[in-house]
Amino acid sequence: MKNIQMKKQVAILLGVLWICIALNFFLLPHSIASAGVGSIGYLVETGWQINRHVIVWSINLVMLTLTYFLLERAVFINTLVGSLTFPVMLALLPEWMLIRFYGVSLILGSFFFSLGIYSLYRIGASNGGVTIPPLILEKYYGIRKSTGVLLTNAVIVLLNLMIFSWQEALVSALSIYLIAFFMRNLLKFEQTRQLKREQTTPTATEERIAKKTLPVD
Repeated sequence: MKNIQMKKQVAILLGVLWICIALNFFLLPHSIASAGVGSIGYLVETGWQINRHVIVWSINLVMLTLTYFLLERAVFINTLVGSLTFPVMLALLPEWMLIRFYGVSLILGSFFFSLGIYSLYRIGASNGGVTIPPLILEKYYGIRKSTGVLLTNAVIVLLNLMIFSWQEALVSALSIYLIAFFMRNLLKFEQTRQLKREQTTPTATEERIAKKTLPVD
């Protein structure tokens, strides 16, 4: 049991790391504020000079409260770990332009962000922030996680429009669409893999039948 919990905590940290890499190495160095609470913090800091890490912590605390009351206790525990480590990791990881090509950074940043969210969702966890509303929307309204990510990140498009211009808002919308696209395909891949695993794994009934039909020496 302890080994399983340890593996889950490592998986949570890895998922959070993917999100931080997407933001600090690909998206934010090009002023692409398109996804997650980290982007909201960046936009608020740019527009109103409020420290981005204060914004990230504040939003995460609100989302943790919603998780506690609206989602399962296991999700809350896993989200607690992600919510506390995400602002720390985001602050420690330097903002560095890894690739100078704008379009490549847009695509890679969107992919790594979706990979981080997917890595967390598949173990019932989250890094807090805007990844919480999709879980709530799926549980209570049956809206797919990829669509929920698209809807909740729409607020970032509006912030881009308010703080920058329609060009940045358009790029933000494109990145959010890419994140939802990558998320949808990663989830489909996971469903296909699970289906194949179920088809190749014999059920208890099949095993009993197989034992009965085995020749006796």
